[in-house]
Amino acid sequence: MELRFKKQPQKYLSNCDEATRKKLYKALDDLAQLKGDIKPLKGFAGRYRYKINHYRIVFDWIKGDIIITVIEINTRTNIKY
Repeated sequence: MELRFKKQPQKYLSNCDEATRKKLYKALDDLAQLKGDIKPLKGFAGRYRYKINHYRIVFDWIKGDIIITVIEINTRTNIKY
């Protein structure tokens, strides 16, 4: 799978501390293999969330497509979805 990033996830990853960045990059590797706590978001076709501890990664994926677009990375309390 290929991961593409919107602007917000890129900024979030560049602004967080090194330990958090490593944790999130490992989570993104798992996401590329579609492993982990992934659930579809209600009301959004093709949009899912990946949960890792208190962080959430919101992404778009159309089944059968090899491209995952990461929309947002944030903490559970600050996520918009």
